[in-house]
Amino acid sequence: MNKQILSTLGLVLAIILFLSFNIVINGNLKSARLDLTQDNLYTLSDGSLKIIQSLAEPITLRFYYSEQVAQELPSLKAYAQRVQELLMEYKRASDDMIRLQIINPEPFSDSEQRAKQYGLQGVPIDGKTDLLYFGLAGSNLLDGVESIPFFQPEKEDVLEYDLTKLIYKLSSAERKSVGVISGLPVDGENYDPLKGKLDTDTGKAPWAVMVELRQMFNVSVLPVDIKRIPSSLDVLVVIHPKDFSDSTLYAIEQYVLRGGKLITYVDPYAEIDIPEKDPDNPMAARLASRSSNMAELFKAWGFERVGADIVADRKTAIKVDFGAISNNQPIDYVLWQAVTADQVNKEDHVTSQLKKIDVATIGRFKAIEGHSTEITPLFSSTNEAMLVDKRVVQFRHDPMALLTKYQAGTLSYPMAVRVKGNVQTAYPQGLKGDTGDYQLPFGHLAQSKQAIDVIAIADVDMLQDRFWVQKQDFYGHQIAYSTSNNIDLLINAIDDMAGSTGLISVRSRAGFSRPFDRVLALQRDAEKRYRTKERELQKTLTETKQRIARMQVERSGSGEAILNDEQKQEIAEFELIVNKTQQKLREVQGNLRKDIDKLDTQLKFFNIGLVPMIIALLAVLSGWLRIRKRTRGRNQQ
Repeated sequence: MNKQILSTLGLVLAIILFLSFNIVINGNLKSARLDLTQDNLYTLSDGSLKIIQSLAEPITLRFYYSEQVAQELPSLKAYAQRVQELLMEYKRASDDMIRLQIINPEPFSDSEQRAKQYGLQGVPIDGKTDLLYFGLAGSNLLDGVESIPFFQPEKEDVLEYDLTKLIYKLSSAERKSVGVISGLPVDGENYDPLKGKLDTDTGKAPWAVMVELRQMFNVSVLPVDIKRIPSSLDVLVVIHPKDFSDSTLYAIEQYVLRGGKLITYVDPYAEIDIPEKDPDNPMAARLASRSSNMAELFKAWGFERVGADIVADRKTAIKVDFGAISNNQPIDYVLWQAVTADQVNKEDHVTSQLKKIDVATIGRFKAIEGHSTEITPLFSSTNEAMLVDKRVVQFRHDPMALLTKYQAGTLSYPMAVRVKGNVQTAYPQGLKGDTGDYQLPFGHLAQSKQAIDVIAIADVDMLQDRFWVQKQDFYGHQIAYSTSNNIDLLINAIDDMAGSTGLISVRSRAGFSRPFDRVLALQRDAEKRYRTKERELQKTLTETKQRIARMQVERSGSGEAILNDEQKQEIAEFELIVNKTQQKLREVQGNLRKDIDKLDTQLKFFNIGLVPMIIALLAVLSGWLRIRKRTRGRNQQ
């Protein structure tokens, strides 16, 4: 048999083996993958597996996907395959407790009608007459229905959480009960939680945090003048307890002493708490208090929120554009911070997997010596933080001055703490009655029945929508995107305190933007060096222009200008100063980006130029070695 026949036969066998290998792999390992992502986003988490394997009754998932309509959308097709493969993993991990149906809803068919009944959303596609369906409907044996109207590709990083949450809500797991007491209208105005809508068109909708809580728990909004907290609540959430009466604080304390779990948000300066303006007294709003505390209870539990302190942190500052104040350029606003994963407690389940928490004018906590309670920080500032008196913000708010006068410290300040241990009551004599005498209410506890479990967070603003969620209109539907882990912190805390930890590991996996740390460090250093000089030049420029203006408007009694030659010379000198100052200002503003542009060039070289150069060099070296080997062989022959 000659070499040509052997070569042809080998080529045919190779093709047969290649096709056979692909058929076997495609049929048996269709969804197998090597997950090299930092957070293993393509692998089911332990929390998801725990919830799936605890299912007591079957759940049916119906994946509606218009395959023909999506043919010309390659990115959507790839994401649909990702969703389908992940659903298959859920099915395999459930021991047949999850039944998966993949449905292609044809136009005007019964399947399309059922998709609409489940609340799935049909989206029009340019050039297509049929609607695109790409959603999921789930049901259990009790006719409970949950759905994902449309899988948004932009929310791929929370895909597993959305699927696991849907399964959890359909499972037989009992919903936990959560009570909310707030000094702010977090539940909206004229909002009926039973109807899920506003009673009137003028009422304000609930905060997004309340919408999220109601999706996961049985939520009861309690009045601020409540006398007794129901023991049936699994967790109590207190938001901005501003000016709460002693009877309300006593009710909260007794609930905790009976074994109730408490999460409280307090604040030295709550920006969301906007006082009403009094036309007869314009200063009343500025003088009004925006702080909240539970000083007596915190003291009895072994810690305190330091009254007037606001934590400023240049290292984690959020960039904010203050318009003319900041020359229409975003600057580091040191009172608003994006707390990073390095600043959270990795040992506590509540915060172990959180990546980013956005806070605003946040306070700090301090342990009181001599108490037996265990005070554990959940997240803290960096060790470069600086303390600012809240009166600076309240009466002399100047973001540029805060930035230019910033002095980095050396201490890290706890901004959220978890408190555990046995405690005594803060009201040993009970409550003061109408006659001025103290009375012990029925059932009064002088000490805790068991170790208390309290989480205190020194910021209320972080619950406001703008600090953790963005809403977009999607063909008439509001789609919410989380921009931070603020809501995850709260729901994790409720889950952990209530003994339901399955979703914690899933919820916190969502990836947010990973910043270029070196670029940000260079930017902070550049601004530190140049912002002060910029501010000085701006001040000189403003003062010089004002002096020129004053000299030009000085008039004699006859209305004629009284500028003599000396004054004209002085104005000319001032104008020269203005021109030179503006030139220096442009140079300073240009220097703000010099180091960053230099680094950008280096990164482009390494990412775009260096790798091809190395590959080319290796190719040349490999070719040279091959030629050298071939030449050596010929010489030996």
